[in-house]
Amino acid sequence: MLKEARLNRIIEAVNERRFVSLHALMELTHSSESTIRADLVELAESGKIHRIRGGAQAINDESLSYEPSLEDKLGLHFAEKRLIAQKAVTLVRPNMAVYLDAGTSTHALAEELDAPGIKIFTNSMHVARKVIANGYKAYVVGGEFKFSTDAFIGPMAQDTLSRFHFDLGFFGTNGVSLDQGFTTPDVEEAAIKAKAMEQCKEAYVLADSSKFGVVTSVSFHPFDPSHLITDHVYQDEYRNLGILEAKP
Repeated sequence: MLKEARLNRIIEAVNERRFVSLHALMELTHSSESTIRADLVELAESGKIHRIRGGAQAINDESLSYEPSLEDKLGLHFAEKRLIAQKAVTLVRPNMAVYLDAGTSTHALAEELDAPGIKIFTNSMHVARKVIANGYKAYVVGGEFKFSTDAFIGPMAQDTLSRFHFDLGFFGTNGVSLDQGFTTPDVEEAAIKAKAMEQCKEAYVLADSSKFGVVTSVSFHPFDPSHLITDHVYQDEYRNLGILEAKP
């Protein structure tokens, strides 16, 4: 495939799917890994796509508000999320009140919990089921239920959160940006995350390395490297900032 045709096909695929992996683009264009990597650099520099680790993401306005379903996200970056969860769980002490945000990274953390006497609060039924199955008490923040992300949102959930105080909280994010902070596509979910973080003595954001440099519609907290846990920092601009890394 000629270069111009290949670049156009990459742009079309990314805009259609919003995210396309490196290997999917290799198969789509019948090109080598080195060729696709060079193409992604060129397209990112020209503002046509957003290059992230493992592939490319659309940068049009519509993509900023796109929220993949929980089922879509559960299998993505599984190994990285497991590493992050294993790092995060070392912060949990016996008898703590711990808040777990809705999301796949916090779901991975729920599977790793191993501290006696802890009480888990969450706005996710998925997380609550996992916690209960592992023998812990779970308290679910009620409200309007958003099926696609398995999250309770809305004024009722915010009001309930205002009555609790947590020793520790862990939160998912769709994007990590030096300028825009931690972001999510949904304004209601952003409000829940922000409120829950206010109720925590300490709060950590769990984000695999593909989230770095990504900005979605709504910021819920400023960038805070000392309370950000990731698998590995690859991008130069994020290095040496005090981000907690869980690399093996």
